[in-house]
Amino acid sequence: MAIVIGANFGYCVLAAVGISFQCIITGSSVAAARKKYNVNFPDNGGGRFSDKLSDEDWLKFNNIKRVSDNYSEQVGIVLSMLIMAGLFQPKLAASLGASYMFGRFLFGRGYISQGPEGRKLGFGIAALSLLGMMITSVYNAALITYFA
Repeated sequence: MAIVIGANFGYCVLAAVGISFQCIITGSSVAAARKKYNVNFPDNGGGRFSDKLSDEDWLKFNNIKRVSDNYSEQVGIVLSMLIMAGLFQPKLAASLGASYMFGRFLFGRGYISQGPEGRKLGFGIAALSLLGMMITSVYNAALITYFA
């Protein structure tokens, strides 16, 4: 069975670009926090510069940094699953990509404003979206491998 990339795959490309852009914006928020809290490189929130912060400012900076780090840790997996799922079911994959972005938005806003407890809703939405992409990819891989 040949994989044909149809016009609907463009939705997956748009979702991938959106996720990538959101990841960049999340990283940019760390740059702004570095400036606001005067935490220079190479300090990642646990070094000499951050030692000079109040406990409250240290926590705020580290929450922002953690949101960015977490996104960076996952973006490769998410984009891979989005593209693989999109080869077979592009509209479904793009929808899952959009819901992932929404989940990441809630995750970030919740974590920054409320700490780790505030990320739960966003985490759930993002995790279910990623799981959907993975299931779609595995299901279609099984179809073409065993039933083609």
